[in-house]
Amino acid sequence: MSFFEPGPTPHPYRRILGVIWLVAAGLVALVAWHVITLTQNDHLRQIASTERDLANLTRVSQEHAGRTLRSADQVVRFVQARYLELGNALDLTALTEQGVIDSEIFNQVGIIDAQGMYALANRPLTGKLDLSDREHFRVHVGADTGELFVSKPVVGRATGKWSVQLTRRINHPDGSFAGVVVLSVDPRYFTQFYGELQLGDRGMMALYGLDGLGRARRVGNQEAFGVDASKSPLFERLAQGQTEGAYTRRSEVDGVERLHYFRRIPNYPLVVVAALDTQEMLTNHYRTRDDLRLQGVLLALLIVALAAALTRFLLNIHRAMQARAAAQRQAQERTEQRDAIFALSPDGFISFDQHLRITYVSPAFYQLTDAGALKLEGLHEKDLSAWLTVRRAPGSAVLDVAALRAQMTPDQPDVRQNIEVLAPARRVLEVGLRRKRSGLVSQILSFRDVTAALEVDAMKSEFLATAAHELRTPMTSILGFTEILLTHEHDVPTQREFLSIVLSQSQLMAKILDELLDLARIEARRGKDFRYKPVPIPALVAEVVKSLPVPPERLAPHISLPEDTLEVMADASKLKQALTNVLTNAYKYSSARADNVVAVDVVTATSTHGVAQVGIRVSDTGLGMTPEQTHKMFERFYRADTSGSVPGTGLGMSIVKEIIDLHQGEIRVDSVLGQGTCVTLYLPICTGHN
Repeated sequence: MSFFEPGPTPHPYRRILGVIWLVAAGLVALVAWHVITLTQNDHLRQIASTERDLANLTRVSQEHAGRTLRSADQVVRFVQARYLELGNALDLTALTEQGVIDSEIFNQVGIIDAQGMYALANRPLTGKLDLSDREHFRVHVGADTGELFVSKPVVGRATGKWSVQLTRRINHPDGSFAGVVVLSVDPRYFTQFYGELQLGDRGMMALYGLDGLGRARRVGNQEAFGVDASKSPLFERLAQGQTEGAYTRRSEVDGVERLHYFRRIPNYPLVVVAALDTQEMLTNHYRTRDDLRLQGVLLALLIVALAAALTRFLLNIHRAMQARAAAQRQAQERTEQRDAIFALSPDGFISFDQHLRITYVSPAFYQLTDAGALKLEGLHEKDLSAWLTVRRAPGSAVLDVAALRAQMTPDQPDVRQNIEVLAPARRVLEVGLRRKRSGLVSQILSFRDVTAALEVDAMKSEFLATAAHELRTPMTSILGFTEILLTHEHDVPTQREFLSIVLSQSQLMAKILDELLDLARIEARRGKDFRYKPVPIPALVAEVVKSLPVPPERLAPHISLPEDTLEVMADASKLKQALTNVLTNAYKYSSARADNVVAVDVVTATSTHGVAQVGIRVSDTGLGMTPEQTHKMFERFYRADTSGSVPGTGLGMSIVKEIIDLHQGEIRVDSVLGQGTCVTLYLPICTGHN
């Protein structure tokens, strides 16, 4: 008797119903577990992503603070040496006017004599200042540690401003105490930089000393100096030898829980910390969590509804037959869908039967190998290997399916090999082999075109090699002249000359690194950190030209601006950066003759797609370029002048290209060797504001 036929006992029916609802309950539990797992994974991914962002922010802040401290220490050492040479005849005011002391960063630079009196300063002093009770003086009285001392923030008695005091001891020739060089750094210099890092309304960025006191701290728009954070887990980790890491802690000040990332500054008793509010950080996670929960509930309801439908299905023979027929149709549709997927897939597939003969070849394989109308079904794997060997590129690897299968192990169920074929074009195919245990299919070969991926890898390697070469050139000069200064005695003019070379090469290397980081940040974010708003192009051009530092003995750019506003949706700061790079190149590659005038015009045009555009045209009458040089000018590190007489990194126009591309614009370059170059930046004109 069939199950669906009427019978005297309902027990089989109840057993199958029990199985159905047991499976339904299991599926609902599986859905719940899957939702929980996805939620947890999304939470971990969000935290990991935020940790990476904070790690990058602390790296940037570490470099910023390190460069500032190194620059300050250079000034301190210079003043120390000059004071030992000239004594009270040293004119710190003149050094400030000469630019040796950056008065925008450093509040004051001075000399405290051995009695603690402020003897010399680069700013006017009113009366005598006794600093003998200051920590940054007393720490040097007993012995010379040979290290730069970084004080906690104090209100300077000379300046009346918050400042961090950087000091070094001055010794007489016999080693006795002669006083202290003191340099005051405005801690707001750091907090203003932190304000540009966009950490949110409740994000935090701070510079702490290893003594637990904050040198500079910014939370949202609030600045604080001298904050005691010694109870933070940060200092426990530093005491354990960690130089960087992450931790989560609820603030005792405002009760906000934040994810922190810290990074110790090498060679200085300082550490930078960046933190984000966990609630703001996890906003997207909470939205995803709610969506997953809703989907899980809906799927659970669907499973329950399906179980109920199956229950009703068992009640009627007719409905059972209809469901069976529907299942057969569904299976047929799935078969057709599978065939359609293979037909549309860009990867090629070949399946073999138990006798290692081809049973199926996907259309993509014929396209990848230009097999044309040739029918490969029925060929043995040896014949396929021979056919592919004929079509391979000279000197490339030979595909032997049997040898490839011999490489399989229980731990490695599939193996891969790259081959290079000539038709329909020279390309590299990644061949994968997987064994099957079904009765109809013994193994499957897959073919994927990896030519583009390999070319990208080659381009990355070439870029890294070029970047290393460009950085090595200034580093060689820095190391060479530093070694000469350390191993030979030179007079002061020669020392200054060598130090100027070291400084210029250091600045060049820093510029290369800054532009590489800028380029990497633009490529990684792909405009996500751009702040688009309507920008009037004539006003922007006028502002850039006004602020452009024109080289000595050169005329300011000649500009021609229309009366129309000509607005574009853009990030104004990025457009200024792009235009400044183009204008700088125009001056670099044109001589200082009176007839070499750089001109800036604002023009309108229509793109090939009929979009109204505004163009910023920068033209010069300088060196000009050949068509080959023009074609390469946007490549990284490419420079038309290879003599080395024109300074630059070769990255400026690459940055311009990335910025204009992210604004949906285009660049046109017209250049004639020996006559000059014209670069036009085209951007779509705003047709309306949302």
